Amino acid sequence: MSSVRKQDKEIEKQVPVVEQETVEQETDSKALLRLVLADAKVWKNIVESLTLLDEANFIVSEKGVELRAMDPSRVAMVDFYLPASAFEEYDCSGTYRLGVNIDEMHQIMARVKSSDLLAVTLEQRGKLVLTFDGAFTRDFGLSLLDLGDEEYPAPTLDHKANIKLTADTFQQVVKDAEIIGSHLHLRATEEGLTLRSSSETKDIKSFISRDSDVVAEFNVREASSAMYSLSYLKEMARAIKASKLVLLGFSTSMPIRVEFPIIAGGKIAYYLAPKMDL
Repeated sequence: MSSVRKQDKEIEKQVPVVEQETVEQETDSKALLRLVLADAKVWKNIVESLTLLDEANFIVSEKGVELRAMDPSRVAMVDFYLPASAFEEYDCSGTYRLGVNIDEMHQIMARVKSSDLLAVTLEQRGKLVLTFDGAFTRDFGLSLLDLGDEEYPAPTLDHKANIKLTADTFQQVVKDAEIIGSHLHLRATEEGLTLRSSSETKDIKSFISRDSDVVAEFNVREASSAMYSLSYLKEMARAIKASKLVLLGFSTSMPIRVEFPIIAGGKIAYYLAPKMDL
């Protein structure tokens, strides 16, 4: 019996040591980066604007967070940038490529409450943690993906027509056209912007004068016309939650740029190839 008691005492001595080592290991794991937004809805609206993509790499560096990727059909490109100055706290001393499933991140961000603060941290073991800090704290873990290191250069397009509108006007035009046809035809002249859509039984024409109250900037160097897919434009219009304005840049039979300026000089821009049979 004395030998059994002796063994039990030895085990009791060892157990606290193991627990202490575990706690110390967890405490020593330092996040590689930590980003804090005072309003979690800012990131929620951004992620909702990226749903054209299935997966993508966020590039996080000392200057900010950026993403440039093609949609699965390679018809459209998304170009996103949010500078470090947009964050309440920005702790990043290197450059990190964070491969993310956009739909999974979108599902997580849908759980944001209006008063939540958002903290994004990257841990050593390759997991992104999104913390919602409000009435109580919630930590959502998201495993990172290895999506390779393919990079897409920013398109350089000399658009002849550049028109900045209120974002809700753009959304309304897209919604109107969507119930009519599958494509939106744009024509810009010195007088204004005409938008059309049609099917076998229905059609719609919208005209926005250059002097309209919904126009913030109007620069047309040459009359231009092009046609684009409404299904893609509808997805792009989701960015209305992140911005009050939208810039439409296009030329005849060239890709369109649909750019939403966001906080702190950031942007969500889309490039969409035209439908060629005008």
